[in-house]
Amino acid sequence: MDDIFFSYLQAIVEHIKIWEGIKGKWVLSLSKNNIADVQNNAKLPLPYRDVIDTYHLPLKIAGWILFSIYSFMAFYKLVIDRLVDVVVILLKGDYSIGDLGLFDYSSWRLTTNFIPFETILRYINYSQYFNWEIIIVNLLGNLLIFTPMGFLLPLLSKKFRKAWVIICLGFISSLAVETVQFIFTVGSADIDDLILNTIGAWLGYLAYKGILIRPKK
Repeated sequence: MDDIFFSYLQAIVEHIKIWEGIKGKWVLSLSKNNIADVQNNAKLPLPYRDVIDTYHLPLKIAGWILFSIYSFMAFYKLVIDRLVDVVVILLKGDYSIGDLGLFDYSSWRLTTNFIPFETILRYINYSQYFNWEIIIVNLLGNLLIFTPMGFLLPLLSKKFRKAWVIICLGFISSLAVETVQFIFTVGSADIDDLILNTIGAWLGYLAYKGILIRPKK
């Protein structure tokens, strides 16, 4: 009887040891994850850390909604709005595709620039001949329109927290816009716009790094 009792007691002790081992590993794993989260958040200034820890999911959802609205507005302003104007003019029947210069080589020559910095230098060197509003819209506007992309994307996802990723994404997005403008002759397809858009995305990334990432001491 005593042997049975002690065997039963020994089995209970073994089960307790096994459970404690499993629990210890689980707690250690959880602690490591928490430490990693703390270390990641520790890179942020304290006010941002507190907000992210408390409202992480709602902030992320709101951020993606904000980015979606920004993306639509930027694409609408650069492409859709101009295409709609062309379609409306054609539907009215007052002008034909040829009249508007669509798919016309001579029109493409007038509305495209493949020489880097030519447009930028023209605005700088001959600024007295241009309206300042035109200069600001074409230079500063092209620089700033992709800046939110460079700021918001690394804030919302770890996939975009490398400078080269943001630069490539800004370049590809701008190239897509310029290609549509070139094909349909809406606006001007200018390599300087491509350069400014890409720099703008990079500046947004630098703003993200400068504002939200605490420099290491």
